[in-house]
Amino acid sequence: MLRRREEYFEFRLIKPEKCTTETNIKVQVKILDKGFVEKLQIMFYQFDRVVKKVSIPYEGKEERKTGITQSVYSAEFSLGKSGIYWFYFTLFIEGQLYYVYKNEEFLTTQKTKAYPNEYCWKLEVKDALLKEYPDWKGRMIYQIIPDRFAIGSNGIIPVEGRKIKDWNDRMPDWKPDPDGIYRNEYFYGGNLQGIKEKLPYIKALGFNTIYMNPICKSRNYHHYEAESFWQIDPMLGDWKDLEELCTEAEKMGVKVICDIAFNHTSDEHEYFKSAISDVNSPYRKFYIFKDGKPVTWCNYTNMPELNKENLEVQKELIKVLRKYINAGVAAFRMDLGDILPRNFLLAIVNEIQKDYPQIIFINEMWDIATERENPEIFDGQANSLMNYPIRDAIIRWVRWGKYEHFRYNFEKVYGEYPKSVSEILMNVISTHDTVTLMTSLVGELMNPDPYKKLDDIEGPWRHPDAEFETFGFRSYSASHDQLPKEQRIVARRSEKVALPIFYTLPGNPSMLQGTENCVMGYKDPFCRKDMDWENPDLDMQTYVEKLNHYRGSNIDILGDGEPRLREIDEGCMLLEMYSEKGNIILYSNRTDKVIVNDFKDYEVVFTENSTKDKVGEYGTLILRKDKK
Repeated sequence: MLRRREEYFEFRLIKPEKCTTETNIKVQVKILDKGFVEKLQIMFYQFDRVVKKVSIPYEGKEERKTGITQSVYSAEFSLGKSGIYWFYFTLFIEGQLYYVYKNEEFLTTQKTKAYPNEYCWKLEVKDALLKEYPDWKGRMIYQIIPDRFAIGSNGIIPVEGRKIKDWNDRMPDWKPDPDGIYRNEYFYGGNLQGIKEKLPYIKALGFNTIYMNPICKSRNYHHYEAESFWQIDPMLGDWKDLEELCTEAEKMGVKVICDIAFNHTSDEHEYFKSAISDVNSPYRKFYIFKDGKPVTWCNYTNMPELNKENLEVQKELIKVLRKYINAGVAAFRMDLGDILPRNFLLAIVNEIQKDYPQIIFINEMWDIATERENPEIFDGQANSLMNYPIRDAIIRWVRWGKYEHFRYNFEKVYGEYPKSVSEILMNVISTHDTVTLMTSLVGELMNPDPYKKLDDIEGPWRHPDAEFETFGFRSYSASHDQLPKEQRIVARRSEKVALPIFYTLPGNPSMLQGTENCVMGYKDPFCRKDMDWENPDLDMQTYVEKLNHYRGSNIDILGDGEPRLREIDEGCMLLEMYSEKGNIILYSNRTDKVIVNDFKDYEVVFTENSTKDKVGEYGTLILRKDKK
């Protein structure tokens, strides 16, 4: 056995004080001239596999003060990609392969089967182009559809010509209008005052951030087609109401994220009406025209696309963002951010962050960013993304045991995204654009095929001629809006398996209003119900409160830690979050079998139907161990 200590071998990794994708790293090894050394390498891991091998060539001899001569081996290199790396050394001495691990006093010929963070040294490489936003670590986000959350003590603010639906009537008006168009242009009357008055409820659940869907003036309740970016929809309130909401939220330690739809406007926007009526209008260049006709988003004739490459459009929209910031908004979720042009995103983000460096931009993105031509996360186009791939992975594992799919999404997101992005991702489990969590976990239409979208549920109503039977699809969704009792039991049980995983992964968990009440429903409009304040699900609310407390109390590890998927199969998952402070282990069981485990040195920090030595059926056990 060969001793690794300084009198025989010295292994050193020399790196800059701040190691980035643009700085060089130097490795140096000094070996006593005793025996023939060849093929000296440093091995870099991410997760559980080697991602880079660097050969360390012979440099020369060095004589120490004691008169002992050493051979010096050195190499200089860069890793090029940000992230957390774990490394160890290998070398051959007289034909025998040896491993050099951080915890071993001797070189060993046995390759360990432990996990890299247990036997490797750690190296963090930051992305040179990206900033870090420590204030956005540890956010627990509650998503609100303003029209459908709460009516304030000021009552419904009437707007002429708008249909107001009774708050207790939660079945959407899903049928088409007399002309055959599906508009769903009705309102419930929720407003900004109502949100402000419900802040104590949100805070009591443990959330410290709210994300609001758009609030600009619009003829539609969801406000994704702006009639004016400069006006808040009068039924929601005005700029003073927004300012008061943000001020009150700030007092309670709650940040406000606003949804912004800059891809298009309403065809009722004054700029578009001018552009369409006069080819010489100064606003003609604000929009995209082809063969004299306006280009519209997804062929929705009421949503003409803005010319986002136009500098005047960019200047106008930057002014709009400044208006929101001055009212107290702390971040923006960019609607359709995954299709917005690169130059547009950079212009917007750079100009705003020049004066407001604490403001972040979260882009809507449904795919894995690094599988797209423009990932948006490496040059500052986006500071964060909506993490739909992890929602997909969690639900498919909890429901069908798709563990290979979970591993794939997990390693793509947390292995390829810059750490400064992944640690503040907006992790979603339910949104205004998805099937509700309860229905996702048991609904008949959900898609188990990992090569297709989880919410790709329209298949039975698609026809070869590209026609879509909208009425049939919505009729099915309406008749299956509420789950049968047996399915509700399974869905609630599955929700309690899914949520702890969601709350443990890197990023900020974001939950749509009503998820804490086990709301049910397929896609829009059935997933966008108004809040049922009279019939709360106190059991699930308590569960969500416990999860928020668990995450907040362990954010020193969950906010900065590195994820590692220790084990996963069809039945159980062992997930670790590891940091310099210690590590957290989540043991999740999606089966009706009890799992025995042995974590003697760990402290229980969260449990559902489990004890320290057993993970019960459909149970969760989360433990923590601090470094000494």
